[in-house]
Amino acid sequence: MSENSVKEKSLNLSKENKIKFNLSSLIRIKDLYQLFEEEIKDDDYDYAQRFKNGSTQLTEFSDYVFSHMFMGNELNYSDIERFNNLDQLAPEDDEYSSYQAAIAVNIVMIATNIIKIVKGEESKIKSTIDYTLDVINNLKSEEFFNNNPDGDDEESEEYLEQFYDNEIAAEDRLIDSIDNISQNDFIAFNEENMIN
Repeated sequence: MSENSVKEKSLNLSKENKIKFNLSSLIRIKDLYQLFEEEIKDDDYDYAQRFKNGSTQLTEFSDYVFSHMFMGNELNYSDIERFNNLDQLAPEDDEYSSYQAAIAVNIVMIATNIIKIVKGEESKIKSTIDYTLDVINNLKSEEFFNNNPDGDDEESEEYLEQFYDNEIAAEDRLIDSIDNISQNDFIAFNEENMIN
Protein backbone atom coordinates (compact mmCIF):
# COMPACT_ATOMS: atom_id res chain seq x y z
CA MET A 1 0.00 0.00 0.00
CA SER A 2 1.44 3.36 -1.00
CA GLU A 3 1.34 6.56 1.01
CA ASN A 4 -0.95 8.18 -1.57
CA SER A 5 -3.37 5.22 -1.46
CA VAL A 6 -3.64 5.47 2.31
CA LYS A 7 -4.21 9.22 2.06
CA GLU A 8 -6.97 8.63 -0.48
CA LYS A 9 -8.65 6.03 1.76
CA SER A 10 -8.51 8.45 4.69
CA LEU A 11 -10.72 10.94 2.84
CA ASN A 12 -13.72 8.66 3.36
CA LEU A 13 -13.46 8.50 7.15
CA SER A 14 -16.27 9.89 9.28
CA LYS A 15 -15.58 12.74 11.71
CA GLU A 16 -15.43 10.28 14.62
CA ASN A 17 -13.01 8.01 12.77
CA LYS A 18 -10.83 10.96 11.77
CA ILE A 19 -10.54 11.81 15.45
CA LYS A 20 -9.66 8.18 16.27
CA PHE A 21 -7.04 8.09 13.50
CA ASN A 22 -5.42 11.31 14.76
CA LEU A 23 -5.66 10.08 18.32
CA SER A 24 -3.87 6.86 17.42
CA SER A 25 -1.07 8.83 15.75
CA LEU A 26 -0.78 11.10 18.79
CA ILE A 27 -0.75 8.22 21.28
CA ARG A 28 1.89 6.36 19.29
CA ILE A 29 4.16 9.38 18.98
CA LYS A 30 3.59 11.75 21.93
CA ASP A 31 6.29 10.28 24.20
CA LEU A 32 8.90 11.55 21.73
CA TYR A 33 8.11 15.08 22.95
CA GLN A 34 10.32 14.13 25.90
CA LEU A 35 13.35 14.29 23.58
CA PHE A 36 12.69 18.01 23.24
CA GLU A 37 12.08 18.42 26.98
CA GLU A 38 15.41 16.69 27.63
CA GLU A 39 17.18 18.99 25.17
CA ILE A 40 15.91 22.16 26.89
CA LYS A 41 15.87 21.00 30.51
CA ASP A 42 18.70 23.35 31.53
CA ASP A 43 17.47 26.35 29.54
CA ASP A 44 16.27 29.15 31.78
CA TYR A 45 14.90 31.43 29.07
CA ASP A 46 11.38 32.64 29.80
CA TYR A 47 10.05 31.16 26.55
CA ALA A 48 11.55 27.74 27.35
CA GLN A 49 9.36 27.29 30.42
CA ARG A 50 6.16 26.72 28.44
CA PHE A 51 7.63 23.57 26.85
CA LYS A 52 8.90 21.89 30.00
CA ASN A 53 5.72 20.00 30.86
CA GLY A 54 4.57 19.53 27.27
CA SER A 55 4.54 15.74 27.34
CA THR A 56 2.32 15.83 30.44
CA GLN A 57 -0.14 18.18 28.70
CA LEU A 58 -0.17 16.04 25.55
CA THR A 59 -0.84 12.91 27.63
CA GLU A 60 -3.69 14.65 29.51
CA PHE A 61 -5.19 15.68 26.18
CA SER A 62 -4.90 12.25 24.55
CA ASP A 63 -6.29 10.54 27.67
CA TYR A 64 -9.24 12.95 27.70
CA VAL A 65 -10.05 12.40 24.02
CA PHE A 66 -9.59 8.63 24.39
CA SER A 67 -12.01 8.40 27.32
CA HIS A 68 -14.64 10.36 25.36
CA MET A 69 -14.24 8.37 22.15
CA PHE A 70 -14.76 5.01 23.80
CA MET A 71 -17.49 5.99 26.27
CA GLY A 72 -19.91 6.57 23.42
CA ASN A 73 -20.03 10.32 24.02
CA GLU A 74 -19.60 12.62 21.07
CA LEU A 75 -16.68 14.93 21.61
CA ASN A 76 -17.84 18.57 21.42
CA TYR A 77 -15.80 21.71 21.14
CA SER A 78 -16.88 22.80 24.63
CA ASP A 79 -15.36 19.55 25.94
CA ILE A 80 -11.88 20.36 24.69
CA GLU A 81 -11.83 24.16 24.86
CA ARG A 82 -9.44 23.97 27.79
CA PHE A 83 -6.82 22.43 25.48
CA ASN A 84 -6.86 25.35 23.02
CA ASN A 85 -3.39 26.43 24.11
CA LEU A 86 -1.73 23.17 23.01
CA ASP A 87 -0.35 24.92 19.94
CA GLN A 88 1.92 26.91 22.28
CA LEU A 89 3.86 23.68 22.89
CA ALA A 90 5.27 23.92 19.35
CA PRO A 91 8.58 25.80 19.38
CA GLU A 92 9.14 28.50 16.76
CA ASP A 93 12.18 28.31 14.47
CA ASP A 94 13.77 31.32 16.16
CA GLU A 95 13.42 29.60 19.55
CA TYR A 96 14.73 26.12 18.72
CA SER A 97 15.72 24.49 15.45
CA SER A 98 17.04 21.06 16.46
CA TYR A 99 15.67 17.74 15.25
CA GLN A 100 14.04 17.36 18.69
CA ALA A 101 12.22 20.66 18.18
CA ALA A 102 11.06 19.54 14.71
CA ILE A 103 9.66 16.36 16.26
CA ALA A 104 7.89 18.39 18.97
CA VAL A 105 6.27 20.66 16.36
CA ASN A 106 4.90 17.69 14.40
CA ILE A 107 3.50 16.05 17.53
CA VAL A 108 1.71 19.28 18.49
CA MET A 109 0.33 19.63 14.95
CA ILE A 110 -1.22 16.15 15.22
CA ALA A 111 -2.83 17.11 18.56
CA THR A 112 -4.19 20.38 17.19
CA ASN A 113 -5.62 18.50 14.19
CA ILE A 114 -7.91 16.69 16.64
CA ILE A 115 -9.14 20.03 17.98
CA LYS A 116 -9.73 21.29 14.42
CA ILE A 117 -11.78 18.21 13.53
CA VAL A 118 -13.89 18.57 16.68
CA LYS A 119 -14.48 22.26 15.87
CA GLY A 120 -15.55 21.31 12.36
CA GLU A 121 -12.62 23.08 10.74
CA GLU A 122 -10.87 21.73 7.65
CA SER A 123 -8.33 19.18 8.79
CA LYS A 124 -7.26 16.33 6.62
CA ILE A 125 -5.80 13.06 7.76
CA LYS A 126 -3.27 13.57 4.97
CA SER A 127 -1.53 16.23 7.06
CA THR A 128 -1.41 13.91 10.07
CA ILE A 129 0.23 11.25 7.91
CA ASP A 130 2.76 13.86 6.71
CA TYR A 131 3.51 14.99 10.29
CA THR A 132 3.99 11.39 11.40
CA LEU A 133 6.33 10.58 8.52
CA ASP A 134 8.28 13.77 9.24
CA VAL A 135 8.77 12.65 12.84
CA ILE A 136 10.06 9.30 11.58
CA ASN A 137 12.36 11.12 9.15
CA ASN A 138 13.85 13.34 11.89
CA LEU A 139 14.15 10.55 14.44
CA LYS A 140 15.55 7.84 12.19
CA SER A 141 17.86 10.14 10.18
CA GLU A 142 19.47 11.20 13.44
CA GLU A 143 19.70 7.56 14.51
CA PHE A 144 21.22 6.51 11.17
CA PHE A 145 23.93 9.18 11.11
CA ASN A 146 24.78 8.64 14.79
CA ASN A 147 25.33 4.93 14.08
CA ASN A 148 26.92 5.51 10.63
CA PRO A 149 28.90 8.77 10.74
CA ASP A 150 30.35 8.02 7.29
CA GLY A 151 26.97 7.06 5.79
CA ASP A 152 25.61 8.95 2.82
CA ASP A 153 22.15 10.27 1.96
CA GLU A 154 21.34 7.31 -0.28
CA GLU A 155 22.07 4.82 2.51
CA SER A 156 20.05 6.96 4.89
CA GLU A 157 17.06 6.91 2.50
CA GLU A 158 17.22 3.11 2.26
CA TYR A 159 17.29 2.91 6.06
CA LEU A 160 14.34 5.31 6.41
CA GLU A 161 12.28 3.50 3.77
CA GLN A 162 11.64 0.50 6.03
CA PHE A 163 10.22 2.73 8.79
CA TYR A 164 8.05 4.67 6.33
CA ASP A 165 6.74 1.39 4.89
CA ASN A 166 5.95 0.00 8.35
CA GLU A 167 4.05 3.15 9.32
CA ILE A 168 2.05 3.33 6.08
CA ALA A 169 1.12 -0.37 6.44
CA ALA A 170 0.03 0.23 10.05
CA GLU A 171 -2.06 3.24 9.06
CA ASP A 172 -3.69 1.23 6.28
CA ARG A 173 -4.64 -1.53 8.74
CA LEU A 174 -6.04 1.05 11.15
CA ILE A 175 -8.20 2.68 8.46
CA ASP A 176 -9.57 -0.75 7.46
CA SER A 177 -10.55 -1.63 11.04
CA ILE A 178 -11.32 1.77 12.58
CA ASP A 179 -15.08 1.75 12.00
CA ASN A 180 -15.82 -0.96 14.56
CA ILE A 181 -12.57 -1.02 16.51
CA SER A 182 -13.01 -1.90 20.18
CA GLN A 183 -11.25 -0.02 22.95
CA ASN A 184 -9.00 -3.04 23.63
CA ASP A 185 -8.10 -3.47 19.95
CA PHE A 186 -7.35 0.26 19.68
CA ILE A 187 -5.03 0.05 22.69
CA ALA A 188 -3.35 -3.08 21.32
CA PHE A 189 -2.87 -1.50 17.88
CA ASN A 190 -1.23 1.58 19.40
CA GLU A 191 1.08 -0.48 21.62
CA GLU A 192 2.13 -2.70 18.70
CA ASN A 193 2.84 0.27 16.44
CA MET A 194 4.60 2.74 18.75
CA ILE A 195 6.99 5.07 17.01
CA ASN A 196 10.29 5.19 18.84
